[in-house]
Amino acid sequence: MVSLLSLWYLPPHTHIAYFIFFSALIVTIRSDLETMLISRFVTLFLIPFGLFFAKIGFLPIDFLDSLFGILLGYGLLFIASTLFYWITKKEGMGQGDLELLAFIGSFIGVTGCWITLFLGALFGSLFGITYITLSGKSNQVRIPFGPFLSIAAMLYVLLQEKLFTLLFGL
Repeated sequence: MVSLLSLWYLPPHTHIAYFIFFSALIVTIRSDLETMLISRFVTLFLIPFGLFFAKIGFLPIDFLDSLFGILLGYGLLFIASTLFYWITKKEGMGQGDLELLAFIGSFIGVTGCWITLFLGALFGSLFGITYITLSGKSNQVRIPFGPFLSIAAMLYVLLQEKLFTLLFGL
């Protein structure tokens, strides 16, 4: 379904790149929900594709935006994960989440990475609060973050202009 939407909404020269991107995100959603693991075959190994597609113009970002998207995506979650561990002495986020946001950054750049992280955190928080409230379980329940980042990244690609209007009034 997402691939069909991308054919409808996105420029033709981006279809191959976004087909690979969306496919990897869909695999990530399923694997993270089922196993709480994110495969490096759909994150780290596809980062060079994001850089390559940006370099040859198959993405609406340039090579540097792709590169900085990787660094920002990984770096932000690395800092958050490290701070959480220092404060609580517990793992709050898996390595796969860091690598996933780096992968996402390689395909949608710095701005896309920021908005994906914001929306993913918002969706994940709303889901987590709702789940804990309705289920009566403690706040120690583990909820995978990858599906929320993946959904947010797909929404960013498909609804970028609408999201800018909603979030920034642009």
